[in-house]
Amino acid sequence: MVDRLEKGKAKFNELYGEGKADGLVEMQTGLAQDLARYGIEFNFGDIYSRPGLTLAQREMATIAALVALGGLEPQLQGHTRGAINAGLTATEILETVIHTVQYAGFPRALNAIRVVTDALIAYGVEIPPALGPDKD
Repeated sequence: MVDRLEKGKAKFNELYGEGKADGLVEMQTGLAQDLARYGIEFNFGDIYSRPGLTLAQREMATIAALVALGGLEPQLQGHTRGAINAGLTATEILETVIHTVQYAGFPRALNAIRVVTDALIAYGVEIPPALGPDKD
């Protein structure tokens, strides 16, 4: 059986780039490294590695959950990069945020759309134009 940590690192690196899993652990100090390692083991070794959803679908679900929870801007920014790396388009990512407004409310969706838009711009991704009231 594959070691959970190694499996998690492989999936994390697939999404964020080679060596990024080790970087996540190394950026923490002391016991905090254990928490980062647990996140890699569980989130990426157990959950993200399951069959049934593509990496892109998992990132879409993750973005929706982060928007609904609110107050998780650093994670939302990181998962925006992950979503791009997994093959989602800017439209798919932004529409995921827009879709959450009916469940999470306008304040959370508006905060999230700003974080996501800024992240996409920072990553050099073109932002699709507004549809507007006469273009939907």
